[in-house]
Amino acid sequence: MANRLTLVSVPTDDDRRAPRFPGCDRLDLPFDSLPEAVRHCLTDADHLIHAPEIVLGPSAAVRAPAEAAEALSDLDYGNWTNRPMTEVAAADPAGFEVWRMNVAAAPHGGEAITGARDRVGRWLAALGGQSGCIVALCPAVIVRITLTAALDAPLQMIWRLDPMPWSASHLTRHGDRWSLRLGQALP
Repeated sequence: MANRLTLVSVPTDDDRRAPRFPGCDRLDLPFDSLPEAVRHCLTDADHLIHAPEIVLGPSAAVRAPAEAAEALSDLDYGNWTNRPMTEVAAADPAGFEVWRMNVAAAPHGGEAITGARDRVGRWLAALGGQSGCIVALCPAVIVRITLTAALDAPLQMIWRLDPMPWSASHLTRHGDRWSLRLGQALP
C-alpha cells in the first residue's frame, strides 16, 4: 500500500535573534491565520495528524479530522526548557557540546534524540495501514528526526537538515521503503 506523507514544519519560537529550547506550551493555530500554501495542503489531506502541543483551529475547508499523535511531540529538553540556547551554551558548555555531538546523551535531564527517533520510527511503521495523503504538523526538530528515520540516515544528520518555518517535506512509501520527494515541478 502506498503512503504519501507531508511533514509541515511548524515554528515554535518566534524570536530568531535568540533561539530558545522550546517548552510544551500549547500552540493555537487558527486555520485562517496559516500561510495559504499550508491551508491548501491541509484541505487536500486524507489524514491530518499533529503534535499534541499544536492545536489546529476548526475549518469547514478541512475534510479530514485532526488527530494528535504523541510520537510527534517536541523533544523534552528537561532543565533547558524555555531557556535561550546561548545561555545554556555559556552556563553548561560541556553539556551543550555533548548534547550536540552524542545523540544518545541527555545532559539536560530530558529526552535523548535517540529516544525521539525510536518513537517517530514506531509511528512511521504504524502508518503502513493508511493510504492516501497524510499531513503531519510538527516542530522542526521532529521533521528532521522523521526524515532521518524514514530514510535510514544517520541520526547525526539532523544537524544538517534545516526545514524552514511552514515548509513541507514530502515522503512517499512503497512497501517498506520511504523516499524523499524533492522540489516542486516548475510551470
